[in-house]
Amino acid sequence: MKKILFILLAVVVVGSSFLVGCGSAKAPEKGGTINAASADFGYESTDPVFYESLWGWSFYDSLLRWDEKGNFIPGVAESWSLDGATWTFKIRKDIKFHNGDPLTAADVKFSVDRFGDMSLSKNPWSYYISAAYNKKDSKVLDEYTFQFISERAEPAQAIVFAWTRILPKKYFETVGQDAFRKTPVGSGPWKFKELISKTSVTLEANSDYWRKDEIPAFQYYKEFMVPEEATRLAQMKTAEVDVAFPITFDRMPDMVKQGFKTISLGPPQTSSMCIQGTWLPGAGAASDIRVRQALSYALNRQEICDTWYAGFAKPGGQFYMYPGCFGWTDKLAVDSFDLNKAKSLLKEAGYPGKFSNPTIHYYTTAAGQDYALLLINYWKAAGIDVKLDVVDSTIYTSYFFNFTRIKEGDPNVGWMFNWTYQSFFNSMYHSANMYTSVGVHNVGNDPKADELYKKAANEIDNKKAAQYFADFQVYVKSLYINIGIVQADNLVLYNPKKLGKWSGRNWVSYQDALNGIQHP
Repeated sequence: MKKILFILLAVVVVGSSFLVGCGSAKAPEKGGTINAASADFGYESTDPVFYESLWGWSFYDSLLRWDEKGNFIPGVAESWSLDGATWTFKIRKDIKFHNGDPLTAADVKFSVDRFGDMSLSKNPWSYYISAAYNKKDSKVLDEYTFQFISERAEPAQAIVFAWTRILPKKYFETVGQDAFRKTPVGSGPWKFKELISKTSVTLEANSDYWRKDEIPAFQYYKEFMVPEEATRLAQMKTAEVDVAFPITFDRMPDMVKQGFKTISLGPPQTSSMCIQGTWLPGAGAASDIRVRQALSYALNRQEICDTWYAGFAKPGGQFYMYPGCFGWTDKLAVDSFDLNKAKSLLKEAGYPGKFSNPTIHYYTTAAGQDYALLLINYWKAAGIDVKLDVVDSTIYTSYFFNFTRIKEGDPNVGWMFNWTYQSFFNSMYHSANMYTSVGVHNVGNDPKADELYKKAANEIDNKKAAQYFADFQVYVKSLYINIGIVQADNLVLYNPKKLGKWSGRNWVSYQDALNGIQHP
């Protein structure tokens, strides 16, 4: 069975590089090009409101940033404050966009307002700075001061401000949205150069980047879309590419033996099962918490770590939560493997005879079906009937990410999907999407969960907020609507003959780390 390493959406990381023959590869001269091969360009988004622009993290700057410990630090805003429900941002005065225009508070207002426009944005973060959530107003006080006024104080909104990339208002309005997406302009360490659909994307180093210590050492970054893993591996063997992603976990040990180096980028990825619409009559067997608990106890997580993940993982994987993150508590540890307990829970629930439709559907794309079959075999051993539905990426996305609330009669009521993405320092809003009654993943619908979430999100004192968020996480774990499986390393394999030290923002993501790659 082929073992596939799933990567993040939100903010995703994995990579690799050459194999056999790297010993004779010539190190690049100063400047040069980082060549990468990726399996899929997704939506090919260059605009943060069009789902998510992963490339955009390389050529835009965000309003706030995160340090290695997940604390907020200055971004485009050199300082900020929250007074009551009013955020005030002081904007740096030395930032220029790639076209030479100065970045001002007017650009910040334009970008924040646009990002929070729910009639336009498909980015899941947008809702949390929208009028539909708690936005009251936004203002430019002077050329370098911007204010965002909320209906209520919510410190967690800093997360969204750190997700908001700043676009040039004048240039955007001059060329229009369609033209902007074809030739985007930002203020980041890389400049957009060219996108050939489903073929390649090229970025060029911004030698005038305002953060002088973060100017890329390489002149260009070129990423090729190479769907077949065998082809990506062949390209690495011949040193055609220096980094490639994703790769299967079981390839890593052999590749390391052949000369690769590894680096861990960002927080660990977590893998969990999400069950949608369990409160609706049509959810069938998935509506019974004992059946959902059986799904958890039937999984031999250590075996999954040892085999599928080739030892690069450990049992864990509660949705976006890992030891050391905001709100972590040891009470979030996953269930131990207990097949007898799983069978006992099913018997207690009257499964399968009690249910008119005892089958639980598990939907995924073609890329995820091998991992799905692995899990299904564990459930089959416990006596749970799980049907695999392989759907195309458009349907897959519409099922697990939908602002329209799931309702009786929808095809995916009571269905499961796997979530394997990089976790995050503070998953407050990720958790709202997964566990609350307004979440776009249509998994949560519990009044107490909503109440506990609001208590954590609205708490001004950070220490209390962390405790309240932990209480919320422990409660939603007990609902078994999201079942943690494993926590895996975010390892990148690269060609050390072509690429040297990775000295960038390695704690965030591949895109954030990209400009810090040095020559060997």
